[in-house]
Amino acid sequence: MVQSATVDSLRHDGASWYNTQTRQIGGRWGAAGSASTTDSFLIAHAALSRSGEFVRISTSGGWYVWDLATLRVTHCPVHSEMRCGGYTATGYNAIVQSRGYMNFMDTVKRPFSDVTQVIPLVWPLEPGHSFPQDKHFTWSNVDVKDSVPVCASTYDSIDKDDITVPYEAEIFCIETDGAASTIWRFAHNRAHWYAKYFNTQPLGSISRNGRFFMFTSSWDEQVGTEANGTPRSDVWIVKLQ
Repeated sequence: MVQSATVDSLRHDGASWYNTQTRQIGGRWGAAGSASTTDSFLIAHAALSRSGEFVRISTSGGWYVWDLATLRVTHCPVHSEMRCGGYTATGYNAIVQSRGYMNFMDTVKRPFSDVTQVIPLVWPLEPGHSFPQDKHFTWSNVDVKDSVPVCASTYDSIDKDDITVPYEAEIFCIETDGAASTIWRFAHNRAHWYAKYFNTQPLGSISRNGRFFMFTSSWDEQVGTEANGTPRSDVWIVKLQ
């Protein structure tokens, strides 16, 4: 994990920066001074919201939201009632998150303006605390209302190949507009994950028009290995209909 202490954000009227070690915020636009949080932390990575108004800052203990127009920095911690672990996808003014709480399909949306507000996207959840799969999200097709489906690819995080429940090793999309809890299931990704090789995860990306999903997979290890013995993953495309 790459760790850093400074986040920079660029806009047409200049740049703004936040030093997460000294808590100082400055730049050519927005507020300047000390961040509202008293936390001092290192950064794993950061993502700018599509609206350009917020930055999500990932750390080893959850993530922070920096409101770029102010000094307000809000923490969403992993080990608390907020349950801010799991993979995420950043939209215009909201984030989709796999909480890893009730079960592995426990997926929610939170507005950046108030990360304590939790909007369930999958209900009802199956009973029992079952966590057979991790999820990677992609929301490149997101609209200004954060209301189009978010898509995901799942993979077994303990090196097993058996598929015993729905959504294991699959590609699917989840409704985000709050009108209903619809999950569209498209395909199995047939990726075999090895902890030693990051590339063996079924890493996916949806097209901007929401019609195609591109992902990586060893296709049940049928594509062989690289010259150095690393398991090979090819790129595959699913047409979403």
